[in-house]
Amino acid sequence: MRTETEERKTLYNLVRQLPKEDVEKVTSYAAFLWSLQEKEDKEDIRAIRERIDEPTIPWETVKKDLGL
Repeated sequence: MRTETEERKTLYNLVRQLPKEDVEKVTSYAAFLWSLQEKEDKEDIRAIRERIDEPTIPWETVKKDLGL
């Protein structure tokens, strides 16, 4: 299994070989993905805060209800 550092080095080497205009596209898309992730994280936090006082359901009960 590759480490995160190895993955980053591989990605860096791939991007470094791209033409400048493609690097700009990759950078723009990466920024879009980052903003999307931040939005999803905020939605998750909001949902957790709304339900923080609700009782939890034990995992064994969930598995049984789902037939697992």
